[in-house]
Amino acid sequence: MKIKYNLIGIFIFLFNTLYAQQNLVVTIDDRMEALSIFYTLATADTLDVKPTPSTYYKDVKTYFEPYKNHASLNWYRNLESWDGYDMASMGLFLSDTYPFTVKIKPEVKYIKSTSNDVFLQHFNTFYKECNVKKFIKEHQKQYQSVCKTVNDSVQSSAILKEINNFYGQSTDGKFIIYLDLLNNLGNNAIPSVDPLFKGKRMFRLAYLNDTAKNLTDNSPVQFTPYLNVVVHEISHLFLGSFIQKYDTELFAIRSLFLTTTKGETLKESEWKNESEELLVRVCTAKILAQKFGKEAGLKEIENQARHFKLAIPLYYFMETYSTNRNSFKTIRDFYPELLGFLQKNKL
Repeated sequence: MKIKYNLIGIFIFLFNTLYAQQNLVVTIDDRMEALSIFYTLATADTLDVKPTPSTYYKDVKTYFEPYKNHASLNWYRNLESWDGYDMASMGLFLSDTYPFTVKIKPEVKYIKSTSNDVFLQHFNTFYKECNVKKFIKEHQKQYQSVCKTVNDSVQSSAILKEINNFYGQSTDGKFIIYLDLLNNLGNNAIPSVDPLFKGKRMFRLAYLNDTAKNLTDNSPVQFTPYLNVVVHEISHLFLGSFIQKYDTELFAIRSLFLTTTKGETLKESEWKNESEELLVRVCTAKILAQKFGKEAGLKEIENQARHFKLAIPLYYFMETYSTNRNSFKTIRDFYPELLGFLQKNKL
């Protein structure tokens, strides 16, 4: 009988491992990469944070050198304001081929500098006249190699299983990581309720520079994802529903999220972002503790507490969830208690 149970345990372990492998896609989307190239060429000389040095970035600079003053790039440079580093995520919602048009309405307004139509008019001109398609085609093998490295790294960590266990929600569908080899600014989740993306939890992962490695333009792309970043971005996709469900109740206590640890008061328009970031960062710390031990969780949450006043109290409150999983099968089951905790702290 003992042997039978052991075999069942081994089977379940192997099944979960295989399922997790099938449940992850790491890719570079050609449309997103084209937008990232455009954004990089238009802004890199001005922004303080440059793309991570690599042979790939060197290729970009060399290939597009003749087009550095292209009319579309100069048009973007001369706008009153530029878009955020997440703007390349817009590519996922465009038509598959040139000329690009918006085919799916995104949940996020990625292009804030101007209208989508005006932006795409200039972007399409750049794409055609600077032969962006040729550059991307020539680098497909490199894209595939980098994606495989990242996929192997995430899979070997078993972090996806840890995330699913914590949130307790169905693993149906896929986690999709979109890599951006030119983005050294930040990562972002890509939410969508469109049927085309049903069951897909998507986020964009930046190639952040590790200054300790002293990378140069002759350094190969060494894209090793930080697991806390992977947990953080995927957590946005699980926790966004809390903000939507309790929008009215959370708005009533918005000042709770707008006061930092240092006593600074943020703009009122930031309350939704700050409330979601608080939840995401706390849950990220809990998952790291669950995966790597108590010290890892404390280190993460103490770092987040430098900005988020409620980070540590909420972190310890989440023990109620972690230690009572028979009562709370999923994080959504815990939403009423979570809201009650926040309302109590406002009082």
